[in-house]
Amino acid sequence: MNARRLLCTDIRQIQLQPFEIGPVPEDGILVENEYTAVSVGTEIHNYTHGGEPGQKRSFPRGTGYCNVGKVLEIGKEVKGISAGDRIAGQGSHASHNILSGPKAFYQKVPECVSSRSAAFMVMAAIAIHGIRVARIELGESVVVIGQGIVGQLTATLAKLSGAIPIIALDLDPFRLGASRERGIDICLNPKDFEDLREAILPHCVEDGANLVIEATGIASVYPSAVKLACMGGRVVALGSPRGTVEMDFLTDVHLREVCILGAHQPKTPDEDHIYYRFAKDRDRKLVLDLMGSGKLPVEDLITHVAKPEDCQEIYTMLAERPREVLGVVFEW
Repeated sequence: MNARRLLCTDIRQIQLQPFEIGPVPEDGILVENEYTAVSVGTEIHNYTHGGEPGQKRSFPRGTGYCNVGKVLEIGKEVKGISAGDRIAGQGSHASHNILSGPKAFYQKVPECVSSRSAAFMVMAAIAIHGIRVARIELGESVVVIGQGIVGQLTATLAKLSGAIPIIALDLDPFRLGASRERGIDICLNPKDFEDLREAILPHCVEDGANLVIEATGIASVYPSAVKLACMGGRVVALGSPRGTVEMDFLTDVHLREVCILGAHQPKTPDEDHIYYRFAKDRDRKLVLDLMGSGKLPVEDLITHVAKPEDCQEIYTMLAERPREVLGVVFEW
């Protein structure tokens, strides 16, 4: 079967190219995609740098990990999925994906969830993993730094978990406006304040936020992030912080007993256990159910629906001038 996919052919170069779909393995499914969503942080970093830090650059290579579409064919070992079902998974940017193996972690999409929303299932799973790591208590104050897609979803999930208030921080007025429209309690632009810690204190019961979730993935943010936490507070590293940074660890972390927690979504267990029940499948089904119930809206965050043929223009825009951008999907 002839198909099309996006391939990075060099640094800052991406093309739509044909490829041949191979046979469907016995433990796999063939999906004809409706949409694939762009992970602006991870994908754009790799697009501009040729890969993750420390990795050898290799081209051509595929990109993307968020797809939704219709099942065309199923392998003999696949249970619970039929041809014609709509699924969301971790497929790359392509017209068709084969998803196979016990770690495919795709989910059937409820009828009440739009395909555009379902395309962001994996990003919502990233956000919910941050919430799991944070272990939010009812009534805790939470700062979410960065209001891209993952930050927006994280703020909404924190609110669903009982945090109050939610304080959203971003340098982009457009993103803060979107946060405000989604019901986030307090939306602040750090550029508007000489002392950001002083700006959040009136909204916190203690001497800072109980929890700070860093969702930008920018390492240089951390010296400021830890200062926003209260004595004995927590900082969750949700965005992937590539690079190093200097900070006053003794004063800002050690003496104040601030806890820094990494939240890397792939570390979510593949299978549940009596001591930790929230495995990948459970969390992904949950986010789709929350989308369906209206408790985790997503479609309002989609700002760009693009044709795959326009991939170079889209990725250049995301890398160089990402203004008024949140969710970006390719329509196949």
